This record gives sequence, C-alpha cells and structure tokens, in this order.
Amino acid sequence: MPQQALVAQQLAEILSVIAHPQRIRIIEELGAHSLDVHTLAETLNLRQSTVSQHLAQLRSKGIAVAARDGRSVRYSLARTWLANWLVEGVQLLELQNSKSAKIMQAAKAVRKIWRVKE
Repeated sequence: MPQQALVAQQLAEILSVIAHPQRIRIIEELGAHSLDVHTLAETLNLRQSTVSQHLAQLRSKGIAVAARDGRSVRYSLARTWLANWLVEGVQLLELQNSKSAKIMQAAKAVRKIWRVKE
C-alpha cells in the first residue's frame, strides 16, 4: 500500500472516532482539565455508561488516557492541542453556514466557551 494511502486510512480511522458530537464535547471538556466519568456525565448531561463508552472509543485510538486517582479514574487528553484544533475547526462551520445566523451565533459562542486555557 502506498504511504499516502496508508496514512490516509489510519488518519480516517482516528477522525471517525473523533467525529461524534458527544465525543467532540468530551474532548473539549478534557482539553481544560482531567475529569472523572461522573463529572463528565453531569457536565454533558449524559448517562455515565454513555460517557464510559465514548471514553473507551477515545482511549482505543490513544486520544484520551486514564489515570487512577485513589478510588476513581480521571481522564485527560493524550495530546492537549487536539481540543484547540477542534475549536479552530469551528471556523469551517462559520464559512459553510455564513447565511445561517443561528449557526453563526452558536459557532461564535462555542469558540469562546471551548477556548482551552493554556
């Protein structure tokens, strides 16, 4: 398999894991700080089992990592720049939906909320 095809295939697999609305939200939350499943579930208004399943997907591709903290497990991003990369990707929405005031307003708000504090 040519190198370009191999790299494209592997990158597509990683991006397919990221390309889920709830996983994007999890990545953005983990971009700011490490969190346990319970806190993530409360923050995102999701069931803990749902968050755990998404975290398993993210961990399978090395996007998220887990660390034991006493009796709980805290999750963080393996590469913190990923959260900022996704925030920058919101610009694609702004370009694509320039005629939709609702999406433009939401994209602007989300960029401010998700901006990772260094």
